[in-house]
Amino acid sequence: MKKGIKAILAVLLVLIIGAGSFVLYKNTQGISYDLSSVEKMQNSVEIIAEDADSVTIRKNGDGDFKVLMFTDTHLNGKKQTDNMTVSYIVKNITAQQPDLVVFGGDNVSSGFNKKRNEEFAQLMENLGVYWAAVLGNHEGDGLMAVSREENVQIFSSYEYCLMRNGKDDVDGNGNYTINILNADNTLKEVFFFMDSGSYMTEESKTEYGVTQDGEVYDGVKISQVNWYNEKHASLTAQYGDFKSVLVVHIPPYQAEQDYAENDFLYGAKREGVCESGFDAGLVDAMIEKGSAQAVYFGHDHVNDFGVMYENILLSYIQPSGYGVYNMQSKFGSPENEWIQGCTLLTIAADGTYTAEQIFNHQ
Repeated sequence: MKKGIKAILAVLLVLIIGAGSFVLYKNTQGISYDLSSVEKMQNSVEIIAEDADSVTIRKNGDGDFKVLMFTDTHLNGKKQTDNMTVSYIVKNITAQQPDLVVFGGDNVSSGFNKKRNEEFAQLMENLGVYWAAVLGNHEGDGLMAVSREENVQIFSSYEYCLMRNGKDDVDGNGNYTINILNADNTLKEVFFFMDSGSYMTEESKTEYGVTQDGEVYDGVKISQVNWYNEKHASLTAQYGDFKSVLVVHIPPYQAEQDYAENDFLYGAKREGVCESGFDAGLVDAMIEKGSAQAVYFGHDHVNDFGVMYENILLSYIQPSGYGVYNMQSKFGSPENEWIQGCTLLTIAADGTYTAEQIFNHQ
C-alpha cells in the first residue's frame, strides 16, 4: 500500500514539475533582439477620447498624417529570422517617423508566445509610437499559446497601443476604430479594424451555407457588419461625411475574382488568394455607406497586388516576416526579388491619401 502511495506521489511530482516547466518555457520564449537599443521617437499625437471600441487621436500641428503598415511578421521564436524581422520593423519606423503603426495580423505566432507578445509590445513602447493591430488566423493556434482574447489584453495594456477588444456582443476580438483628427478637430480619417478569425466552425459553416469539408478560412461575421453600420452612423452623426479605411487579416471574399493582369494597380498575384470562405456583406455595406477608400489585408505571403472593386481598393499590405514561407522558400527568388516590406499611407487633411510599397531591398 505504501509503495502504491509513493508511486502516485512520484507521478504527481513529475506532473507538477512538467507543468511548471511548460509554464516557465512559455514565459521565457521571448525575442532575442536587444530592446534596450531602440530609441524613442518624437511624437506629436495625443489621445483625445476612447471607449471599448474606439480611440480618437489628434496630431498637433500642420502636415500629413503617416501610417506605416506591416503584416504577417510571424514572430515565432526562431532567433535568426525573428531578429531579421524586428530589425526591419525598427529600421523602417525609425526612417519613416510615422504617426501610427499598424500590424495586419499573424503578428506573434507559434506556441509558448506570451513573452514574445509582451516583448513585441515593449518594442513599440520603447519606440514611443502609437500602434494598432488586428489578429490573424495564427494567433492562438500553437501549444501553450495565449488565447486571442488574452492577446488583445496584453497588447492593449501598453500605453502606446490603441488596439481595443471591442464590444462583447460582436463576434471576434479586436473590432474597433481609430478616429484621426486634424489639429482643428475636424475628422481626417477613420480606420476600422476587424477580426477576421481563423477557421470556420461547423456551426458557422451551417449558418453561412458553406458545404466544404475540412478547414475553411473564417471571415467577418454578420454581427460585425451590423457593428460597422452602427459605428458608421454614429461617426456620421458626430462629424458628418468622412473617409475611411478597413484593416483585416484574411482577404475579403471579393478579393478572389477573375482579375486580369492589367487590373492590378500594382504588385502581382503569385499564389491563390486564400480569402474568407463566405460573404457576410461587409464590402457591400462599405459600398453602400460611401466613405470607404480601401480594404487592406495580409495572409498570403507572396501576393502584394491592389485592385479596384466598385471604387474600393482591395489591397495587400506588404508581407513583413522572414520566418515563414516567402519568395525565397516558395520560388527560390534572389533577395533583390523578395517582397518583404511595409506599406506607407500618407494622409492629407481632407482624408485623401497616397500609398507607397516599401521593399526590404530598397
